[in-house]
Amino acid sequence: MILIIGAGLAGLSTAYHLGSRDYQVCEKEQEAGGLCRSYLKHGFTFDYTGHLLHTRQDYTRRLLDQLLPGRLSAHRRCASICAQGVLTPYPFQANLYKLPREIIKECLVGFCRAVEARTCADRPSKVATNNNGEIPFKNWILSVFGEGIAKYFMVPYNEKLWQTDLNRLSSDWVEWSIPVPTLEEVVGGALGITNEHMGYSAQFLYPAEGGIGILPQSFLPHVNEVHYKKQLTAVDLKEKRVWFSGGDSLAYTRLVSTIPLTELLGMIRNLPPDIAEMKRGLRHISVLDVNLGIDRDGITDQHWIYFPEQSFPFYRVGCYSNFAAASAPSNATSLYLEISYVPEMSLDKRAVINAAKEGLKRCGMLSGSDRVITEDAVDIPYAYVIYDTFRKKNLPSIMNYLKSNEVWSIGRYGSWKYMSMEDAILEGKAAAEVIRG
Repeated sequence: MILIIGAGLAGLSTAYHLGSRDYQVCEKEQEAGGLCRSYLKHGFTFDYTGHLLHTRQDYTRRLLDQLLPGRLSAHRRCASICAQGVLTPYPFQANLYKLPREIIKECLVGFCRAVEARTCADRPSKVATNNNGEIPFKNWILSVFGEGIAKYFMVPYNEKLWQTDLNRLSSDWVEWSIPVPTLEEVVGGALGITNEHMGYSAQFLYPAEGGIGILPQSFLPHVNEVHYKKQLTAVDLKEKRVWFSGGDSLAYTRLVSTIPLTELLGMIRNLPPDIAEMKRGLRHISVLDVNLGIDRDGITDQHWIYFPEQSFPFYRVGCYSNFAAASAPSNATSLYLEISYVPEMSLDKRAVINAAKEGLKRCGMLSGSDRVITEDAVDIPYAYVIYDTFRKKNLPSIMNYLKSNEVWSIGRYGSWKYMSMEDAILEGKAAAEVIRG
């Protein structure tokens, strides 16, 4: 029997693509979806922070058409950065024209110097590397964008998001996620020729009703029964048996785990000391998602806004009701605010919510007459994996150890890497194909 731990997108996709094979899905919560869930509160539909579908593969589009026919709406991104008192269209580096003139000059000069340093035929400069020969993220930012863009957006925003020294982060994840404009595009963007539709998130899909939670729910009619409230507590790889919090156990032939990799490793009995040491070095950040329902519509016309400056507690604010009008009652707006923190940190949720609402007032999104109809804070203990040198060096050894014991650790946290919802679905498909083969 193939045992799948976790009924998030990766786990459900694995089950879906296993077809008629003998498998069982166990989920610790009372419902499927993992972080790809939605809930209703006082007429507002909230997600476990913003989840948007960015599809790049034809297979994914066909699958979504089968699972959710006519239920997904297509959007062209409308996003911006709140910095220096203005809203700069995303991506910042290609749309400088709204900033104060002296800052535009500083960003342009810095970018031109960075381009010259990289491409000068007589004396091309090399990006500084660390002791392992890798380019730290901060050095990559400076070498690609120059000091101005780094100073006003790239460095403060990423320090706020990652809650760590950017010199400790590697840059092996940036190519697909951070748009790098040409010199012509940067100059044009400084003159008012907007470049708003750059990057992987330029277009996205979102359900017209029900929130993103309808996506995992759409898999359920096509998979075996999911066993809920089954909290994994221990794994014996030699015996091929797992235990749950109620004391019951199951034998398996192959194991697919979508729970955070560090938690899985912590449950494995007789874990080799070298793998245990690798586990201790894997790092991540957590996010508190503050969901707000406001008694006024049209608070913003943006899908989401980035906030790099430390004067605001959140790094991003998104608007559910701009993804789907049905996410809020008429004449109301539903928002999510994301605040990152290190896992060891204890949060006073009430204080964070109050600070977040004050931040919305300072940036002008909320007025003194606006009334917050409902508010909620969703804690996301595992939000983003930290891409550092330790992860790059040791993750392959961990995965090889698991696969040698017929364990597939997949999904955003099982694979211990950043991935989109499409990636999670495709990783479940790939795992199922390997197991079937």
